[in-house]
Amino acid sequence: MAQAGGFDRSGQDTSIILKEGSLLEITSVSVNPNVTGTYTGAASSGEVSPNFSFTTFGFRTNVSENMSIAIIQDTPFGGDVDWTAGTYVGTKAKVESSATTLLASYDLDNVTIYGGLKNQSLSASASVPLAAAYTITSTADSSLGYVLGAAIEKPEIAMRVALTYHSKINHEVAIVENHAYTTATSSTLSTTTPESVNLDFQTGIAENTLLFGTVRQVKWTQMELIPAVYKASPIGKDLKTFSSDVTTYSLGLGRKFTDQWSGAVTYGTEAAEGVVGGPLGPTDGYNKMGLGVTYTGEQATVTLGVQKINNGDISIAGIEMANNTTLVTAVKFSYKF
Repeated sequence: MAQAGGFDRSGQDTSIILKEGSLLEITSVSVNPNVTGTYTGAASSGEVSPNFSFTTFGFRTNVSENMSIAIIQDTPFGGDVDWTAGTYVGTKAKVESSATTLLASYDLDNVTIYGGLKNQSLSASASVPLAAAYTITSTADSSLGYVLGAAIEKPEIAMRVALTYHSKINHEVAIVENHAYTTATSSTLSTTTPESVNLDFQTGIAENTLLFGTVRQVKWTQMELIPAVYKASPIGKDLKTFSSDVTTYSLGLGRKFTDQWSGAVTYGTEAAEGVVGGPLGPTDGYNKMGLGVTYTGEQATVTLGVQKINNGDISIAGIEMANNTTLVTAVKFSYKF
């Protein structure tokens, strides 16, 4: 699971299209942050990031000897903060998304090309008491984007390199803003979810041993949340912007122990932006370690995984957010028809 820019959720994984036969995959992810800070004078900020969970679905099947199709339902982006103590107490914000992607692939011997359309919905809400009791609510907006990719494989050494591009998607979100000095104001929030590129690779390095990894770049500078009333409020800032694009890296080693059991260890990192933070960005970058175990039956496969994320430190208006961690657990069920 990627966490680029703090707003990444699923990592926009499309690898199911490169697998074989008719296959259903269901992945359930639970994320439990432990994110707190300390004010000058040692007062605590309280918990800042609520727990959340999401589930992704994928199905693929062959339609001819060389052509396959897949459908993926996931949660590509999201954010959730809730300050429970201190200066920002009562400050809350949530960004939610959902995407359905339809892909088709064509196999040219050991080269596969694939692509398709993505229908994505996006909504946002926030409460910022410091900004004259400001609140924002919205209805979800749905818009279209696209996916393009290609993969090269060398089956005799279990090697595959896949490059996947996800387009940016423009949204016009209907919002209602309120604060103490104006009546409710209805308008449209124009925003863009960013384009991204995933480079996924794997290769056998010894008998029953696999090296794998991902490089993911997300153009976060394309995304900004700037509601008009909030911008004109006493705080006079953007609700959320990003100062730089973000690249995440992960590397893993998998080992098959028996015909049924295998395991993997992973490491991932994301560099910090290195800027002064705001209440909607309580961490900056991360390092993470993960462990996974897989049981493979004749048709069903079950994978259990856990990651510990060491969140990067950041300063927010005199609050030191330091030594914070997040625990991620996941269960993946696959069934071959």
